[in-house]
Amino acid sequence: MIGRFAELLAARRRRWESICRQCGACCYRKEWRGSALVVNWDAPCRFLDSASRRCTVYERRFPACPDCKRMTLYHALFTSWLPDSCGYVRAFRRWPRTTARDARRPARQRV
Repeated sequence: MIGRFAELLAARRRRWESICRQCGACCYRKEWRGSALVVNWDAPCRFLDSASRRCTVYERRFPACPDCKRMTLYHALFTSWLPDSCGYVRAFRRWPRTTARDARRPARQRV
């Protein structure tokens, strides 16, 4: 029973990891600027190979790099710093992004 559960969990993790398009956006330092969290494109993780956009320690990235965080469904849905080309964004965000200007219009005027 436990072996079957471990197999299912491993398959689920592989499926989740396969969504990644390896854009590398996760591997750059994030900074707060005012009330917004933005990506500092001048500060990649030391383990990021900028040519291939792949982590050089991917299998052990969490213990190797304290700044590396696991991508979650919450991040995919609500994180503003992920680019539209991110595989997780493309897989889980099904609504068009609205700007502050669009959000102020009455609902009946939105397209």
